[in-house]
This record gives sequence, C-alpha cells and structure tokens, in this order.
Amino acid sequence: MSFHPTNISALSAGIALVVTAMAAQAADEPTLPAAGANSGAAFSGGATINNGASFLTEIPAADAVDLVATIKPGSSDIGQMGSLVVVLSIEGLGFFNLLSGGIWVQWDGDPATLAPFKNKVLEAEEKVTILNDLVGADTNLADLDFQAYVGYYTGGNINTISYSATPAAFSIMQPPANTCPINTVAAAGQETFAGKPICIIAGGTAITTDTHLTSNFSYFLNGAVSFGVNDITPKADKIKVTVDAGTTLFAANETPSLFLVDRGATAYINGTPDAPVIFTTELEEGVEEIDPLTLRGTWGGVIVNGSAGINNQAGTDQGEGGTGEFGGGANPDNTDDSGAFTYMQVRYAGTIITEEDELNSLALQGVGSDTIIDHVHIHNGADDGIEFYGGTVSASNVLVTGIDDDAIDWTLGWNGNLQDVVVKMTTSGDNCIEADNLGSNPTATPRAIPTVTNFTCIGSVGQKSSGHALELKAGTGGLLSNFVIGGSFPQGGEGCILIAGDETFAQSTNGGTDFNDTLTLENSLITPECAADLQESHSGTPPFTTAQWFAAQSGSTAGAADLGGPWGWVNGSNINSVQAQVQSGPFFKARNRIGAVPNETVDFTLGWTYDYENQ
Repeated sequence: MSFHPTNISALSAGIALVVTAMAAQAADEPTLPAAGANSGAAFSGGATINNGASFLTEIPAADAVDLVATIKPGSSDIGQMGSLVVVLSIEGLGFFNLLSGGIWVQWDGDPATLAPFKNKVLEAEEKVTILNDLVGADTNLADLDFQAYVGYYTGGNINTISYSATPAAFSIMQPPANTCPINTVAAAGQETFAGKPICIIAGGTAITTDTHLTSNFSYFLNGAVSFGVNDITPKADKIKVTVDAGTTLFAANETPSLFLVDRGATAYINGTPDAPVIFTTELEEGVEEIDPLTLRGTWGGVIVNGSAGINNQAGTDQGEGGTGEFGGGANPDNTDDSGAFTYMQVRYAGTIITEEDELNSLALQGVGSDTIIDHVHIHNGADDGIEFYGGTVSASNVLVTGIDDDAIDWTLGWNGNLQDVVVKMTTSGDNCIEADNLGSNPTATPRAIPTVTNFTCIGSVGQKSSGHALELKAGTGGLLSNFVIGGSFPQGGEGCILIAGDETFAQSTNGGTDFNDTLTLENSLITPECAADLQESHSGTPPFTTAQWFAAQSGSTAGAADLGGPWGWVNGSNINSVQAQVQSGPFFKARNRIGAVPNETVDFTLGWTYDYENQ
C-alpha cells in the first residue's frame, strides 16, 4: 500500500506502510557512515523517483518518491536472529518509529523504547523501502526535510545495535512558480508545445548559474544552449542543471540548436517511467505532419563534455560541431561526474555539418564513471545514436531506433560498460556497433576494451549497403557477450561482422589463432546468414579470419534468432535456450540470459519510450 496521508497527523496516528525489497538499481545508493556495535556493518540509502535509476536530495512536489535503504550486517551477525529498525525524522514534526505491521508512531528518542519493524534471521543484504510513492503535493508535505536512520540489533539486545550515523535524506520542494525559471524567458503570446506554455533558452553565451527546468513549461532551445564553463572543474564547483520529470525541450530547425553540458556543469535529467524527459524538434508540432520513420537530423542533439581520460597524445580533444574541448589532459579524472541522464528520449537529432564534422544524438565526450546514463531512447538520429569519445562512463537500458549511421560508436580509448541495449535499424543505418581504439593511432593506450553485454542487434532490409552488425576496427578491443544478432543485414557488402585494420588483428592475438581475450563475442547467437558473411580487412594476410575468430568464441553459435513481441526485440525460445555468461561487478546486473529483453513482461523499454510506429 502506498503512503498518501492528507496531513502529517495521519503518520503519527499509524498509517500502514509497505516495506518491500527494491528491484535491481542502476545507480548505487549513497553510502551512509556506520556506527554502533559491529564495525563491519554497512549502510546505504537515498530517495529515488525512478526505481533507483538515480538518487536525489531534492524532490519536486508533484513526483512520487521512494526512500530506500540497504543494511549489510557485519559478517559475525549474518545468520543471527536480528531486529531491523527504522527511525524517520521530519523537520518540525519530530521523530517517528516504524513498527511491525508497517505502522508509524512518534518516538521519544529513548533507545529503550525503540521498536523493530521486523525480526528475522539476518542475511548478507537487507533491502528496505522506508517510504513508497510519497507525493508531497498530495500530502501537504512540501518544503519539508526528511531524514531516515536504519539499523539492526541481535539477540533482542538493543545494546548490540549498529546503525547509519548519517541519515538517508531528501527534501520536498515547493510547487513550481507559474513564471519561467531563471535563465529562461517567456515566449510571446499564448503559444504552447506539448500542451504547456513555452519558455525560451537562448543559445550563444554559456549559462553559468544553477538552472532548474520545471515540468509546468516546455522549453525552446534557441540555438546552441550550453551550461557551465569549458574548464576542468571540481565537482563541488560545478553548476547544476536540473530537468524535472515530464519536461519537453524542443529545438529550432533552422539554427544549429543543441543542449551542451560542459565540463563545468552537472546535469540531472530526472525522467521517470511514467514521465520521461523528451528532447525533440519543433517540427513535431509544425504545420506539416512529420514522418517518424524518415525524419532525421533536425537539430544538434545532447552533448556532454567531461574531464576523464582519452587516449590521444594531448589528453584533450575538440568536440565536433564546435562543442568545445573535452578530456582531462595530463591529469584526467576518470571518476568525473557529469550528472545523471535517466528516462530520457532524444528524437530526430544529429546534424551533418561536413562528412567529418557531425553531431550525434548523444555525444559523451571524455565523460567519467560517476555519471549515470540509464533508460535512454535515441530515435532517428542523422549520425550516430550514442558515441563514446574516450572516458569511462557506462550506460544501461538503452534503445536506439531508426539511426542513420551507427547506433553505438566508440573511439579515443573508451573503457566503460554497456548492459541491456536494443538496436533496431529501420529505413537507414550503418552499424549496430562501430568501434575503434583511435583512428589516427590504433595502438594508442589505454586501448579501448569496454565490456558490452545483453545486446540485441536487429538489422533491416532498409539498411545501408555498407552496413554491418559489428564493425570492429582501428585497434579496438571489447569484451562482448550475451549478444543476439537478428534481422537482415546487407548481403554482398562488407560483412555482417567485419574486423578491420592490421592493428586490430595484431592486438587481439598472441599469434595466429592464439587469441588473447581482449576482443571477444562470447555466449552469443547470430543468424546463419550472418555467420555466412563474416569478413575481414587487412593490408596483407591477417593472422586469423573473422570466421576463425567467431568459431573460437566460448558459448557462441549460429542459429535461429527468433525475435518477436510487438516491437520485434523480445527473445524467443531458441534465443532463451542459449547459455548466458553472467556478469559480475558493481555496474552489472546478474542476467541469466542473452539479449536485452527475455520476454514481453521483463522488457526495459515498456512505458517510457517513444512509440514512433503509432504516431
């Protein structure tokens, strides 16, 4: 049951509150310092509006927030009978103790009166939802601060308690004003977009103060809109750009409009499953009806400049389309934080300036690992869907549809991770993945060896004749696993999978077919047609062929890629019969299946993505 009291007196009177396990989260819960009897105990927790994709300290009054925590008992306490406790402090209203049965009562601060909400045998990790679907605007709780402490004790003895010394905390913001936010101006007249009044964000001069784009307006990107200075900036000194759930930003078609988060800024694109943040073109509500299958390249896209490492000699580079310098130079910060981009759509972006100077739908330029990219849909970009220009950023739950060039592209020694990705080619497109280490110096270090797993690549008869599922070139490595390559790819071209460049071959083997496991495609299924069209490009005689390379991949095979479902990316029984390689590590979720979508129920694309086929 969700928590929706009409006023705070209902809390102390004993409103029931469900305490449940959270689903797997893309972001790490903020760590909370521990105190108490067991020095080995650990605690984390925070507030989320998007099922844990990101964690916030300020919650818009209209958004439903969950306050969650994780208790990790000390090793000596695991397996013991324990008592879990939660105390909630609400500014100006006092402390409340969660009791058994989900009842909140006021607490007097005396440890002797502190009661548990659950007694159980302690496991290595105890996940707790403290507040569930709390909407500030519905509960008269706007402008209040919430702080929750969690803990446990053993053997019924409160003196053995271990607890979070710092609370999991958030505040509920006041409802937004009915005037355009700072750094925007109201459009003339009574025009609307997406059913909301329009505020204009001017391009040109960078915005260097905190900016909060609330969801009661739509925002017109009038030119190249940039946030933050272009200098390497410590996180504490970066400005903050916040975009609330359900907000639409739309761009001018005649000018090179874009949304740039520079090295001196962090952006929090706080979409939710029910209310994604949408970046699109003004043509969506133009005089003429658009074709969602063929319209591309109407504006510049979303660009993020970071200060992480790239593998060219200078350690910095210039972004395409005049988007500025990126990278950390001689002293890169590989944990650089550019914010969180969650439940975000980018439609009809990408601008072709010249053949060698192109803007992508989402360009991640020297972006660091503390940046969150989770639940992103790129539709009909004129160049690449997401391009990783070096850096260490990772991404999950990514959908790329109708791209004109490469769905996923990496260069400049990118070393992040990807998990749960669907690529669907439609009326154009080149590659599901185009990958290189560094075109001008394929042996540059650090070599690009990202980990990419649970990836579904769907070719199309409308794809470019030069298209591939995978083009692995210019010295790249890559630990690829749990792929499904289905659909139809061009025949008689450059191959369904192409390995290219002398350095790519040389760096992937100890000699001949003695592969060194830096370029792999394991536990994957490709169609027989793809398996019959594996090609290579080398200046002489390559040490191995792409067919030999694929044959050496553990757990990979050719067979029917029986993709189905309403959008054509749901695994069928043959795909689900392939043994998966279960990933481990802090970024990855343990997926015991190949591909990105195992069935029509467990489909990360449901609800929040752009339904372009039914426009």
